Amino acid sequence: MEDVDSRSRKRKIKDVDDENQKPSIKKRITTKASSKKLVTIKELLSDNSEDDKPKKKVIKKQIKKDINDDKPKRKIIKKQSKKELDVNDDTDNDINLNREIPYEECNSLFNDAEMLSNFEKITPVLAQKFISLINEGCTLPFIARYRKETVDHLMPDRLQDIYESYQNVLQFKKKVKSVLETLRKSKKLTPEIEQSILKTKNLSELDLVYGPLKSHSVSLAERARNLGLEKYAVRALNDEYIDLNSLCDGSEELSSVDKIETHIMHIVADIMYKDARVLQQMRTLKEETRFTLQSSRTKSSTKEKQEGDNKKLDNRSDPETYKLYFDWKCPVAFVKCYQTLAVNRGEEEKILSVKVIIPDWFYNRLERFCQTLWRSNHWVNKGLGDAYNRLIKPWLSRQVRSELTNAAQKEAVKTFSANLEKYLLTEPIKNRNIAGLDPGFKAGCKVGIIDNTGMKLEACNIYPNFHCNNNDPAVNQLRNLLKKHRVELIGLGNGTACRETESWLKKHYISDEIPVIIVPEQGASIYSISKEAQKEHPNMDPNLISALSIARRVLDPLGELIKVEPKNLGVGLYQHDIPPKMLESVLDATVEKVVSLVGVDINTASQAMLRRISGLNESRAKKIISYRQDNGSFKMRAEILKVSGIGKITYQQCAGFLKVLGGSEPLDSTIVHPESYTVAKLFAKKIGVNIKDLTKPRFPEEVDRKVATIDHVSMSKDLNTDISTLELIVNAFKQKTYEDNMITFCRPVYSLSVQAPDQLKKGTSLTGVVRNVVPFGCFVDCGVGDNGLIHTSKMGNATLKLGDRVAVTVIATPKPKKLQLKLDNILD
Repeated sequence: MEDVDSRSRKRKIKDVDDENQKPSIKKRITTKASSKKLVTIKELLSDNSEDDKPKKKVIKKQIKKDINDDKPKRKIIKKQSKKELDVNDDTDNDINLNREIPYEECNSLFNDAEMLSNFEKITPVLAQKFISLINEGCTLPFIARYRKETVDHLMPDRLQDIYESYQNVLQFKKKVKSVLETLRKSKKLTPEIEQSILKTKNLSELDLVYGPLKSHSVSLAERARNLGLEKYAVRALNDEYIDLNSLCDGSEELSSVDKIETHIMHIVADIMYKDARVLQQMRTLKEETRFTLQSSRTKSSTKEKQEGDNKKLDNRSDPETYKLYFDWKCPVAFVKCYQTLAVNRGEEEKILSVKVIIPDWFYNRLERFCQTLWRSNHWVNKGLGDAYNRLIKPWLSRQVRSELTNAAQKEAVKTFSANLEKYLLTEPIKNRNIAGLDPGFKAGCKVGIIDNTGMKLEACNIYPNFHCNNNDPAVNQLRNLLKKHRVELIGLGNGTACRETESWLKKHYISDEIPVIIVPEQGASIYSISKEAQKEHPNMDPNLISALSIARRVLDPLGELIKVEPKNLGVGLYQHDIPPKMLESVLDATVEKVVSLVGVDINTASQAMLRRISGLNESRAKKIISYRQDNGSFKMRAEILKVSGIGKITYQQCAGFLKVLGGSEPLDSTIVHPESYTVAKLFAKKIGVNIKDLTKPRFPEEVDRKVATIDHVSMSKDLNTDISTLELIVNAFKQKTYEDNMITFCRPVYSLSVQAPDQLKKGTSLTGVVRNVVPFGCFVDCGVGDNGLIHTSKMGNATLKLGDRVAVTVIATPKPKKLQLKLDNILD
C-alpha cells in the first residue's frame, strides 16, 4: 500500500495536478478574450455532441475531484484518449479539448501591460498608461514634454527603451499567432505543443519549441511516433516495464532492440524538453548559471596568412585586427558591448571561432529536477541527455549569444544616439554671410557662399598652389569672392587637404582678415549626390553642393545635418554591425526628439525639418509647404488645422513644436501647448506680467524674479493643473533663444607644428576636438588625418563629450590608423 501511495503522489505526463492548481484554473477560466464572451468549462464542453455526454460528466467529475483533493485519477484520464484534459502546474493554463483556439483567445493569455512591466521592470499601471498613450497616437516627444505626469516623469531615453520593448511584445504576439497557424496547417499542432507555445515568454523560448518543427522533414520524435511507439515511451518514462523484444516486428525501423530503444529515447526527449515545467526550470537555472564566452582563431584564417601575406579576401579584415581575441575567455556577466560586437564580426568574417561554455552544474540541476517529475531515472537520463545535446545546449548557446548581442546593439545605438543628439545641437552662428570651403588637391578647392538666410550667392572652384609663396592666382580669386559677397566667416571642411588649405589661408593673410572655423564634413559628399540635394540645387555640380552644405553647417547646423542620413555623420560605434532597421528607427527618433526639442518656425522651416516634427511625416510636411505657398505665412497655430490631411490628433502632436513668430497670439512662439493657453494666461495674470511682452528681451528676467518665491504645488492647485504643466509654462516664459538646448560651436585649434601623420612620434603634444565618444574612450580630430583614440584608462578622472577641445600627448603610433593619445587637459 505504501508503494501505491508513493507512486500515486508522483506526477505523470498529461496528469491532472493537485490543489495547488486551483488559482491557475480559476484565473484561466475567468480570462476574457478580446472580442469574445467569457469562456467557461461548461461552454467548452457544450460544443460536443450528445454522444459525448457520458464523457463530459466524467471530465466534470474529474476536474471537481482534482481541485478538492490530491488523488489523480489516471485510469479515468486514460479513457479520454482523444479528449485528454491537460492541466499543468504552470500558471495561465488553457483547458484544451483538442479544438482550435482562436488567436483572440490566445491573445488574452499575453497581456501587453504585464509583459511590458516584466521586460522593463516598471509597474503594470505605468505600462498600461504608456500603452494607452501610444495607442491614442501620441509620439514620444509629445509624451516626454506634455504628458510627464502620466508617465511618472520618465526621461525621453527611458521612454524610448520602453517603446522598443513594447514593439518587441507586439512582435512576439504576432509570431505566436503565425507559429500556431503554421503548425495547424501542417497538422503538427498537438495540445501539448500548443500549451508549450502559449507558455513561452519571448522569441528565444518560442524558437526552442518551434525550432524542431520548422522543417518540412519529419523530426526524429515524429518518426518514432509514426511507428506507434509513443504509448510505450510514456509508459517507460513512468517506470512501467516494457518488453522491447516484443516490439521487434522485422521491419527496418523496428528490426532490433537498439533501434527501438533509440526511437523511444527520441520521444522521451521530445516530451521532456517541451514540458512547460521543464521550460520554466530552464528559465530559472539560466538566470543562476555563470556562462563563459570564449573565442579563438580559426584554422582557415591562419592558412590564409601562411599562403601569402599579400592575399586578401573580399570583405575580410586583417586578422591582426582581432589579435586580442585569438585566445580570449570572459564570464558573460563581464563582457563589454564592444567586445561582443568585435567577436561577432570576427566570427562572421571566419577569423574567430566563438562558443559559449555551459557549466555541468546546469545539466546536473536540470536532471535532478526532471527526476522529480517522472519515475524512471533510467529514461530521464537517456532522454534528457539526448534532448540536452541535440536541442537544449544549442538553444542555451543561442540564447546567451542573442542576449549579449541585443544588449551590445542596444548600447551601441544608445552611444550613437547620444553623440548624434549633441552633434545636432551644435550652436548656430546666425546673421552672417558665410563661405564654405571643401578642400582638395587635384580637384581644387570648392567654394560655396551663402547669405544670412542660407540662400546661395555663388559657388565655384579655385585651385590653390600650396607650394607657391607669391603670384598664386587663386589667392586674388578668393579675395575677390569674399569681398564681393561681404563674407564674414569661413567654414573649412576637415577632410583631405584641410591642413594644407588652412596653412595656405594663413600664409596669404586671408585668415587674419576673416575668422576660419574647421567644420566636420562627414556626410556632406553623400548628401551632395542625394535626390534631396539635386532637388534643392538642380543641375549643380555635387562638389559645389558639398561646399554650400559646409557653409550651412555653420549658419544652421541642425537644419543642414538632418538632410544627411545619421549613419553617415561619423559618430557612433560598430554601426555596420547593427541591424539597419534598428539603427534607422532609433536615429530617426533621436532626430525627431532634437528637432522637437528646439522647435521650428513653421513659416521658414524646410520640408526636411518639418517632416521630423512630432506627428508629421513627408506627406504632411509637403502639404504645409504647399499651404504656405498658396496662402502666405501662418498667422497662428490654430491655422494648421486648415492644412489638408492634418486633423485634431496630428494637430495635438505637432502644435507645441511648431512656432509662429510675430503672430496675433504671443504664446504661439513658445513651447506652451495650445491646450494649456488658458492656464498660461491665468498664470501670467497671477504673477503680474503682461503676456503681450513675452517677446521682449527683459521678459524672462522679470518672470524669473517674480516666480522665485512661488510655491509651485499650491499654484498648480489654484490653476487646476499639474505641476509639470506649470513648470513647462514657467520655463517657456523664462526661455531665451536656444538656451539650454545647444552646445557651443567648437573652433578646434590644431597644432601648427604638426600637420601630417609622418611628423608624429611618441611624446608629441597636439590639440584637437572630440569627434566621437564610445564606451571605451573617445576619438579626437587633431588635424593629422585619421582621428586618434584616447582610451578611458588615459583620461584620468575627466569625462569628455562631443565637441570638447582638448590637449593631448601621443603615446603610440604603430600605424597611422592606430594613433593613441593621452589626455593632458580640457581646453576652454
